[in-house]
Amino acid sequence: MTSEKIVVGVDIGGTNIRCALARRDDPSGIIMRRSDKTPADAGPEAVVAFIAREVALCLEEAGLEREAVVGVGCAAPGITDAGAGVVISAANLRGWRDVPLARLLEEKAGVAATIENDVKAAALGEFRYGAGKGRRSLVYMTVSTGVSAGIIIDGRVLRGHNHFAGEIAYLLGEPDHIGRDWGANGCLELTSAGVGISREWAAAHGDEAPSVSAAEVFAAARAGDPVAVGIINRAGDYLAQAAVALCAIIDPEVLVVGGGIAENEPALIEHISEVVQETVPFPPPVVRAALGGDAPLIGALALIAERSAINR
Repeated sequence: MTSEKIVVGVDIGGTNIRCALARRDDPSGIIMRRSDKTPADAGPEAVVAFIAREVALCLEEAGLEREAVVGVGCAAPGITDAGAGVVISAANLRGWRDVPLARLLEEKAGVAATIENDVKAAALGEFRYGAGKGRRSLVYMTVSTGVSAGIIIDGRVLRGHNHFAGEIAYLLGEPDHIGRDWGANGCLELTSAGVGISREWAAAHGDEAPSVSAAEVFAAARAGDPVAVGIINRAGDYLAQAAVALCAIIDPEVLVVGGGIAENEPALIEHISEVVQETVPFPPPVVRAALGGDAPLIGALALIAERSAINR
């Protein structure tokens, strides 16, 4: 394997950083991976140094030399200018504003680096190797701690003028939501994503109630708890409305739903699919993400593999 060209994929999450190795000619075939807790409060340079250590450990465990690596692809949280290699802002990481992440990675790794917003990277991973393989357009909708979308039209990632395309967290679910301050999260995120579901549960039970995860609220709803049922039904309806809006505006060949909550709650995907089928004149299939949690990682590997192949 020492003569093979290896690409590195990195997925920077607010909780964990995941690193993976793949052959340049097969970026979806991960041959080694590591995951560890993100030093979210340590600043960008400390995170890049942490990534470098994780990559070195991956190479050691795989029995590969550093010289085999031809590039690093990184899926980054927040609003990202992929062309400039800059993370404009990342709310879950302290001090991440206008961070030249691609340059920092190149300086530390000594090889070419490319970055992409994590949800757009996930959309690309599904488009190249997952539920969108063989199609020309796709919308990837993630429902996890937050909610967002990655959009691919005619094989190209839609970025928008401010690199903000797909940030559906800011959609308003109903007229009563107009004029209210939703902060940095946005309305849809605070009513329908994990952070919002947990917050709604706490609000319904008062300040003395123990904090619960969104997964626990879903479990309570399945057990028949009326408060949980109301919270989950409302969240599901808002997400379905967002999916209808995406389908009406983009007209994708397929709508892929991923993220930690969606992947563990098949009834949510079924509800979104039913509403889309009932509402949109030309409804696309609504399917679960084929790559699961690996979608952003594989998207990052695909990006650097393609760049490296072009430049070799």
